[in-house]
Amino acid sequence: MTYKLGWVIEEAYKIKGPVYVRLSRLATPIIYEENQKFELGKMVQIGDGTDASIFATGDVVSEALKAKEELEKRGINIRVIDVHTIKPIDEEMIKKCAKETKRLISIEDHSIIGGLGSAISEVLTSKYPARLERMGIKDTFGRSGKAEELLHYYNIDAEEIISKF
Repeated sequence: MTYKLGWVIEEAYKIKGPVYVRLSRLATPIIYEENQKFELGKMVQIGDGTDASIFATGDVVSEALKAKEELEKRGINIRVIDVHTIKPIDEEMIKKCAKETKRLISIEDHSIIGGLGSAISEVLTSKYPARLERMGIKDTFGRSGKAEELLHYYNIDAEEIISKF
């Protein structure tokens, strides 16, 4: 899991009003140390690459990290940005990545319409114009299947990220 579920539930409990917490059915690797600090609305940067920033949320954070590892072997240095909170969106991190890296890519296991890529695009449009490549489920009906197979079917796995380079 990309973050501790206990932290998410504790933070959600503190919010006055409606909260949406999305949980995964896919077993994902543990990415962070036990003492990793999280802040609601603050993305976590993994790596300092300047070739690209990959903004990922949920299950596909681990796919982005797999791609990062393979791309490093090829001399391509990327950073992965774990977007554990989409709202509020971390505008400062988005602007920082747009300034410091050559490419911006968002990836989500969700529709690209109204999702993470859209939220990032809104920030870029008004705060720091830059091109964003959006990876996610296109405007189509969903399918049922095993989570790993669906990531591949919708082209939102490490293999597809790597193919972008």
